[in-house]
Amino acid sequence: MGYSQRVPAAERTVRLLELLASASEGLTAGELEAALGIPRSALFALLNTLRALDYVEQQEERGPYQPGVRLRALRQPRTAGDSAIVLAFDEELAAHLFDETVALLVLDGSKAVVIAEAETDRPVRSVLPPGQRFTATETAGGLVLLAGLSEQAIERRLAGGQQEPPALLLDTLRSTLGDVRRRVSAEQRGEEVLELAVPICPNGWQPEAALLVSVPLFRWSPGMARGLLDALRETAARISHRLGAISYRPYGQMAPHRLGPTVPMTPAELQTFLDRPWAARLACLRLDGTPHVVPVWYEWTGEAFVIAAWPGSNWAAFVEQKPSVALTIDEPWPPLRRVLARGDAAAIEPPSVPGGLDQLLRRLSARYLGTGAGVVEPFSGEAGPWRAFRISPTHLSGQRERLEVGDERLHRPL
Repeated sequence: MGYSQRVPAAERTVRLLELLASASEGLTAGELEAALGIPRSALFALLNTLRALDYVEQQEERGPYQPGVRLRALRQPRTAGDSAIVLAFDEELAAHLFDETVALLVLDGSKAVVIAEAETDRPVRSVLPPGQRFTATETAGGLVLLAGLSEQAIERRLAGGQQEPPALLLDTLRSTLGDVRRRVSAEQRGEEVLELAVPICPNGWQPEAALLVSVPLFRWSPGMARGLLDALRETAARISHRLGAISYRPYGQMAPHRLGPTVPMTPAELQTFLDRPWAARLACLRLDGTPHVVPVWYEWTGEAFVIAAWPGSNWAAFVEQKPSVALTIDEPWPPLRRVLARGDAAAIEPPSVPGGLDQLLRRLSARYLGTGAGVVEPFSGEAGPWRAFRISPTHLSGQRERLEVGDERLHRPL
């Protein structure tokens, strides 16, 4: 006969976690007390213990209790009930494989917590299981997330309800985070691995999660940084677009740049840059002659830009009346590449769209949202149909910051 003794306290703990995991809006202390049938003093002792361990959280005083980050991390990461950001990460990393382990992190107080992982199959590799916690200032993922907060918010997180952090620590961190904002990336070197991280921004500018790649130091070389950063940024941009961002410009105006000497981009550099999933800004004239600027997604054919106007887009009516337009595509990190195009926009009748309008929308969806994302429909009811426009540039130029041989920005994000 097996051992039959049971532990009531453990049963109550498991039952409480099950209740919270199944309640999308959380549960109040009164609701938990009624469901568990235990004294309120015992309930609060249990809740306080689970809060300290990050299995339970309470967003506001006297508010409902909800699953904490560690309880959320225990859930299976590939079900329909998961958060949109984890699903987007899973699908994007399944379609665009990295040679190294990539993880998705979020901030929890002063900690950066792994909530999803795409582990490489190389024999020697980094392992970052969901639920693993790091001090935010000691991991590249935490740095790109802290860089999106105000100084007051950073101080509160680092203090954790205790005394204020030392001034020297804050001064050093302030300088580090300034570099992170300017470069829109972070690097952290440990004893065994090197990390690179970039932010994921569902609204286009405010980091909500970090995309981090971890490389064993014995395999690292300075020349790897540029390729890994480009791949990370494209992946972060597609995930951000899937979560609602129209353009990917992390930190917004928080990342000023000192513009140094520039050089023209070569035709090959221009083509490579225009193949990236960066949104363009379309500048046109309203019917009253005032300027109108709007972000748009585009496809570059090698001769012209093809852009789609979703139903109800005001700019479509503007350019039909005043076809002279300009397009700007740029990136807010070194080497600060940017392309300027000018020309006339002309509407394309659906039968004349290369491959058809539905195929254009499929290509734009794959380019900006990733191959695992859904496809926008070519027609949307009362607002009218999607439309396509072609801009054949009469002027097309690309510039980038001049980086000299030996300049650390050629190969290092920090």
